[in-house]
Amino acid sequence: MSKKFKCILCGHLGGNITSHKPRDRKELSIVDCPECGHRQLFPLLSAEELIEEYNEDRTVRSTTVQIAPGSDFESMRKKFAEWTQIHADMYWDKLQKCKNVLNLGSGYGFLEEEFNNRSGKKFNIEGDDIGQFRIEHFVGGICHNINFMTDNIPDEMLGKYDLVMALHLLEHINSPVEYLRRLKPLLTENGSILIEVPNLEAFLCEISPEYKEFFYLYEHVSYFTSKTLAKVLEKAGYNIKKIYTKELYSIENHINWVRTGRPFIQYNQMFLPDGRLEFINEEYKKTIGEMGKGYALIAEAVI
Repeated sequence: MSKKFKCILCGHLGGNITSHKPRDRKELSIVDCPECGHRQLFPLLSAEELIEEYNEDRTVRSTTVQIAPGSDFESMRKKFAEWTQIHADMYWDKLQKCKNVLNLGSGYGFLEEEFNNRSGKKFNIEGDDIGQFRIEHFVGGICHNINFMTDNIPDEMLGKYDLVMALHLLEHINSPVEYLRRLKPLLTENGSILIEVPNLEAFLCEISPEYKEFFYLYEHVSYFTSKTLAKVLEKAGYNIKKIYTKELYSIENHINWVRTGRPFIQYNQMFLPDGRLEFINEEYKKTIGEMGKGYALIAEAVI
């Protein structure tokens, strides 16, 4: 672990320790940079520590095991069904305009599967070598085994992609500016990058103190606001087209947090249980997103 605080966005030495702690690693701290305002984990876990932690994580293990009972995989498909549907709906219009799309850190590949089912198109996705097996054999599609922080990009991928997507990935990266810089050669001349991260300024953080503490976890190095996400992209040499937010979780989820102070674990609570009530949910989520306080903080940028 690094023992001296250094902002991973601006490089400033020394930070202000907040009262927050990662819910799963209380010995770590959440620190604000007094120079640029970025909020991040401290101390940072080393690459070796991260690998060890992820290897011990049951969800990650179930993602990466090569030969696993189909029931395990299908249970995860069911668990992520609402998440998959919402993101497919959010980005479907954008993807239809693209010839080649690269989705980074795609986990089980359920989103790619949904896109393929809708269009018959195969999307290029990035995963590790074992996760690659799961995607290619259980979901279907093309998967690249590349660490963009250390590996050279194959010639056939250079300048290929109309859109590079990184959904809930950047908050896990120890060097987000350098990571984004290394993605630029993937884009076509008019290509764009789409980033989605959890929003530090989410409405639910305001109305539920319990959720505000639950929001922090050790796997997330960075906690972005619209301002700090913009700074990362600008430092990496991108021109920002727009930054906006979308609320992913339902009004039911928010009420549950306010009433109980605990997560609801039976299902994701992104839609209401009766579709006839969904108009209430849609209006609520739309309003929060337009306030800039949706759970998903989204940036679109070009070179």
